Parts: sequence; C-alpha cells; structure tokens
Amino acid sequence: MTDLLRFIDTAMSSSNDLEATLSAVCGSGRLREHLLASVKERASLTDTPCYRHPNGFIKMKLLTPGADAWSLRVHVWDRPVPSSDVHNHRWDFASCVVSGRLIETQFDLEREGGDTPVFRLSKDAAGSYHYTKDGVGHLREGRVTQREAGQAYTLDHRVLHRADPDGGHLVITVVLQGPDLTRTTTVVPAEFPEWTESRAITRLGGDEIADLMELVAERLVL
Repeated sequence: MTDLLRFIDTAMSSSNDLEATLSAVCGSGRLREHLLASVKERASLTDTPCYRHPNGFIKMKLLTPGADAWSLRVHVWDRPVPSSDVHNHRWDFASCVVSGRLIETQFDLEREGGDTPVFRLSKDAAGSYHYTKDGVGHLREGRVTQREAGQAYTLDHRVLHRADPDGGHLVITVVLQGPDLTRTTTVVPAEFPEWTESRAITRLGGDEIADLMELVAERLVL
C-alpha cells in the first residue's frame, strides 16, 4: 500500500497529470500488485470504503493521502443497471477502462424554458448522499463517446455527463480523482418517481471486497 501511495503522491506533486499517472499505475502492474497484496490482508479490508453507488455500480476507494487530496478508486458494474443520473463532479478526474465498455454522454444544462428538476448533491461524513432542489432546466444532449477497454481519458469537474455500461457485460474502471474543487455537484435524476432527498449507503463486507479486488486484478492486464 505504502509504495503505490508514495508513487502516486510523488507523481501528483510533481506534475499533477492525472491521466499519465493513472496510465502508469494501471499499465505498470503496480495496481495489480497492490490489490493482490491487499487480499492477503483480508482481515483489514473492512476498513476499505466500498459500497453500491446510487447509480448502480460498486465504488471501492483504495487510496488517498488525506482529506481534500487525490483519491484512487475502482468502479465495478457487475449487473445491468438503469441509465444513471446526469451529473458533474467535485474534482477533475482521469479514468481507465480495464474491462468492458462505457458509453459516456455529455450534456449542456439550459436554465431557460426548462421544466426538468435539478438538484445540488452533497455528502456527509458517513457517506450518505443528500439532495437539495436547485430549480429546473432543460438538458441538451451533446457528445456521445464509447470508452473502450484499455482507454484512459480525463474529464473536467464542470462537465455534466452520464456513464452507462454497454450491454450486460462486466465493466470495470479505475479512477484517479484530483483534489476537491467544489463542495457540491449538480445532479439531474433519471428516475423521478423513485427520487428521494437522502440516500444512505451500505458498505460491503471484507470477503466481498476481497473477491472484488481479485476480480479487478485478474482483468487488469492492459
């Protein structure tokens, strides 16, 4: 753990190049070694933040040097899910698809003449998601991109987008996010009838996390 954390921290401190750093982490075998070493310490995996995100994928946070710093995490779409909410982020990030394919759709939010509910999203210390109404708007669909296995890309925190797994196949991405740039994000929900103002999370157990780590390590050959 210490070696990978030090490698990323040094790279981020010297260049802050998210995509180049992430490509080195995934392509050099460093991440695979880190995951396999972590599995051997199975008893400590309950401390790893890992839960199913409201958008349907499993989010596993692997490393961060501290609050408001960079963070390395893994996303796993292990089953078919509905279209995700349109959203932006608190931070710029780089993502590398290591298995399957994502369809990323970007949007512009027009505030004039729209009637689609818009929310501001925040998270509390326990990790629960909280939504505050932020008026209405109209979403205009922009660029649609297929993110293939082996491809790394970056995204600015201000870009509204939606990332959906292509078909029923397993999709795994590794994400290197930069430091927080805002405290809230914009969310336009996909499913209004089921919308709630707060969504709690339930963490996965140590054995489930170990299985996920082994799965990601197995697929992490770019």
